[in-house]
Amino acid sequence: MSKKRSVGCKLYIYLLTLCWLFSGYFPEPASADEGSFSLSGLLQLRYDGRYLSDDEGEDHKLHQIADIQIKENKWGHLKFTLAGDMIEDIDSLDDDQSDRTRTIHDTWDSSSHGYLYICQAEVYELGRLNYARLGRQYVNHELATTHLDGLNLLLDLDLFGIQIKPFIYAGIPVRLYEDGHYWDATEVGGGAHILLDRSTKITLEHQVIEEDPDIVGTYRESGKNRYEQSAFAIRQSLLHKGYGYISLFLLDNSPKNINTRFSLLVDRLDLDIDASYFYQFKEISETPTSSPYYTGLTGTIKPYHNFTLDIMKGVYKDRIWVSAGTQWRLLDSGEDETEFNHSYNNQYLALIIDDLLMKNVQLSLQADFWQVMDSDNEDDILSFGGEIAYEKPQTINISLGSFYSLYRYDYFADADEKTDVYTIYSDVRYYIQPGLYFDARYELDIYDIYEHRFVATLGIEI
Repeated sequence: MSKKRSVGCKLYIYLLTLCWLFSGYFPEPASADEGSFSLSGLLQLRYDGRYLSDDEGEDHKLHQIADIQIKENKWGHLKFTLAGDMIEDIDSLDDDQSDRTRTIHDTWDSSSHGYLYICQAEVYELGRLNYARLGRQYVNHELATTHLDGLNLLLDLDLFGIQIKPFIYAGIPVRLYEDGHYWDATEVGGGAHILLDRSTKITLEHQVIEEDPDIVGTYRESGKNRYEQSAFAIRQSLLHKGYGYISLFLLDNSPKNINTRFSLLVDRLDLDIDASYFYQFKEISETPTSSPYYTGLTGTIKPYHNFTLDIMKGVYKDRIWVSAGTQWRLLDSGEDETEFNHSYNNQYLALIIDDLLMKNVQLSLQADFWQVMDSDNEDDILSFGGEIAYEKPQTINISLGSFYSLYRYDYFADADEKTDVYTIYSDVRYYIQPGLYFDARYELDIYDIYEHRFVATLGIEI
């Protein structure tokens, strides 16, 4: 079949889908009283187009997205979840483009490719069983989220007056963007959440991933095929609406990173304080292909410190707030600056006003001060941004705004690092009828070139 005929047939299918959507004939959500099964979720048909100035390239893709959940209502302990995305590159069948619009989805030989993210059956809340999930799923307890074809169990036990939630999972790591042999990898992990009382939670987790060394999951072939990762974390509730958190991660039995977070909400003062500190102990250049995918695109991540502090204070009823904060990212002493490895700091001051002039209108204004701390490029930058938005639930949402980014990344859409980026955007969502909406977003990134992006979506909320 010729390229022209193939694209024409696919566009014909999309046009039929659009006609069906606008006809208003689509299933209503089923309630538990209507039968033994109920259906909920989201269906989307999306166009995503990018155009770069100076003949740097363009890209046009169509997405068919499904996120569906089916619940069994009579027994009340069984559900099935399915989520995926079919992507069609409508501007090229043989996608060997070398321009700057090339994405991770263009690494396949075919112009169309499907991604199955979730396909799992779950038994839940049955006696001491919190859940048992079988199939393709995301596993997230304390370590970084992994993608797994297998079994994931979480129990709920009471031992000597202490609530313990042990968990175990095992299966084959999912490699959506790899051509490696499916069976040449295994993942096994387990641990427990220990609730000492209502305010203190301890989590322990250990995980082993083995994979074929020929699979390129990092920016280079390491020849290593076994990874052991461990986590120890404590979360402590503070006062009425606050918490403290600290975790230590190990990679191959040596410290990988430490992470702390602190949050405090004082209702009577209308005050919210959040702080965090992260430190990566050693250089990370080799990780499993399933955790996380983007490591292979960024290359080596050097040891660094990252500190953040954010404070928000209500100043007038529930309508006006002032927010301020800072972020400091510092490479370890002696480490050289490279792409994706930088030292910088940022301070900001923001004003948020609700119901400005009319109900449901929000205005936010923000000023940022950036200090570039690269050894070869020290600079101070002052930037301004803001957003005005109108939201009428289930009717229409409109927003228009801008912001500045010293460094900007999209690991899956663009493997390059963008610097000194000023972004202008607009977003509109209009509900044609309850459960059926049209969404359009335009975004302009201004850096060494102009990058235009337009995303249009038709969606059904089931």
